[in-house]
Amino acid sequence: MQRGGIAIERILLLSMGFGTGHNAAAKALECQFAKQRPHLSVEVVDLLKLIPGSFHPLLQSGYQGMLNKFPTLYHYLYDWTHHNKIIRYVSSEMIEKMGWTIRKKLSQLFPDEPARIVTTHPFGTLLCPADWENVLTVGVVTDYELHPIWLARVPDVLCVPKQLLRRGDLERIQWKTGLKLLETGIPINPAFYEEVSALEARLQLGLDPNRPVVLIMGGGTGLGPLEQIVEELKGFTWIQFVVLTGKNHNLYQRLKKKHDCPHILIEAFRRDVALFMSAADLLVTKPGGLTISEAIAKRLPMFLFEAFPGQEEANQQYLLHHRVAMITRPSTIRIQIEKFFSPGFNRQRIRERFTPLLSPGASRRIVRETLTAKEPVVQTL
Repeated sequence: MQRGGIAIERILLLSMGFGTGHNAAAKALECQFAKQRPHLSVEVVDLLKLIPGSFHPLLQSGYQGMLNKFPTLYHYLYDWTHHNKIIRYVSSEMIEKMGWTIRKKLSQLFPDEPARIVTTHPFGTLLCPADWENVLTVGVVTDYELHPIWLARVPDVLCVPKQLLRRGDLERIQWKTGLKLLETGIPINPAFYEEVSALEARLQLGLDPNRPVVLIMGGGTGLGPLEQIVEELKGFTWIQFVVLTGKNHNLYQRLKKKHDCPHILIEAFRRDVALFMSAADLLVTKPGGLTISEAIAKRLPMFLFEAFPGQEEANQQYLLHHRVAMITRPSTIRIQIEKFFSPGFNRQRIRERFTPLLSPGASRRIVRETLTAKEPVVQTL
């Protein structure tokens, strides 16, 4: 296809597999490109996989290990790069210097530079080969905060969640950086925007259609105090609890052994999370960017526990600000559940607050912008 005199033959979609959100957003965009431009070459690259095999698992476990064992240290590192320009500059320079392996492999994989680059991780623009500097880049923010590392090497277009920034902030960032800032929303699997009634979903899943459903999740790896939460809630026999343990097999086995109750359903990794969210009245979860984006699409109120410092705290604050979630912990969740399902509590009002946050056309708009954005003007003396 032709845009502005330049043939667009290849789109390079970059992500970085820390957690699941960046890769999931890239997958949603890949599917949308295939739908809108089936003859276009779109290649997805997880930059983490370009790091040597002996170092890659260490890097991944180091990231997860820091979050699990040293959350305060991670908080300081995240916060420093957020607020301190000098540390942010040094961090971006270190990322660029340490990324020589990634840049070399990208050059080998793609000797002819792509026509467009879309990245769902801020490192994507920092780790591209130097001779790609004139390729048009589109950044896609997958958490509910615009971390300044996105502006260390400014993309030409930056797509952010709905209602994240005030209009004045949007205009100020565009004026200072020259980028085009769009409130597209976060791209997710379109199944989460499909209209499925709670009754229909419960019948498909074999749940009692007449009793409330509370969905409990700990992300793809089943993190957080899920065992304590289930223990606290098991006495509410008039509520159906569905616990998704993700890929945490040990947690699944422990919960299955301990809670052989008809009103508590323990499930391992499931691909039909959208259907479970349609069936649920409430989601109890960690505030990961992917999970809460899916819950927003389903207008599903949330109780949030143990937000990791950094992105998850920002995600949590976003939901609290828009009054669609509240913070919980094992010691308070029973009282909160009783209040949530009490006759006088207006759950429908919470669902209505999701309306300005919805972005069913996020993938479609990002793809359209990628294909139609004007090439950056290269000025020479």
